Amino acid sequence: MDSLGGLLLRMSVLLYGSCGVLALLPGITEPEFIRRCVLAHNTQRSRIAPPAASARSMSWDNELAKGARDRARHCKASHHPGLAHFGHPLFGWMGENIWLGSPFSAFSVENAIHRWSKEGAYSLRNNNCSRLCGHYAQLMWSTSFKMGCAVNVCSKGIENFSSHPESTIFVCNYGDTGHVHGVTPYIAGVACSGCGSEICRDNVCRYDWFPGWDYGPPSSAYSISHWLANLGLCLLGVCWLLHFYATH
Repeated sequence: MDSLGGLLLRMSVLLYGSCGVLALLPGITEPEFIRRCVLAHNTQRSRIAPPAASARSMSWDNELAKGARDRARHCKASHHPGLAHFGHPLFGWMGENIWLGSPFSAFSVENAIHRWSKEGAYSLRNNNCSRLCGHYAQLMWSTSFKMGCAVNVCSKGIENFSSHPESTIFVCNYGDTGHVHGVTPYIAGVACSGCGSEICRDNVCRYDWFPGWDYGPPSSAYSISHWLANLGLCLLGVCWLLHFYATH
């Protein structure tokens, strides 16, 4: 979170308390939140060492984001017990990463995902790490190409984590699932050497595929034009009402 964002957050907390924090939470359809989540994931995947021969780029999936939002609203410091039963139209099993912290000002999309990337000192040669590193394995899982995230502030705290009134949980769901026992997250090699017909961009195989049920997130330009269109309709309605009362 940049300095301006942090300042606005602190002011809102002072003026409005927890309601002010909740008002600042980005929704799963907010274009800037989507952009930051996708960019942070792909940035970490592009910097992996040793390089991955065929790691795919990630793009947003609305259904995965809905699942992440549902889990974040439960305010539990544990993974969803039924990741295989979300009813996703493509993925049977889904992966999940969770970041926890407090207060909300400690959270940013970039810091949370960077923390997953530094988890456990993973060794690709031995396929293990000094500590638990499931978040790292999922973040770097080469065949995962879809993701969706959500953040929530739990005013009553997060179960098995903290009772702080600004306890924050950030959840990302992935397809396909990563961290399969006994399988390395990726195959090391010259970056993009295994991309085949896919385009190489920033050391990952660009895979901008959107299924029929999900045509991708709306762009910022779309959001602005949609807002302007609604504003125009509102102004037209106001003008009609003024004309109606002036002539009756």
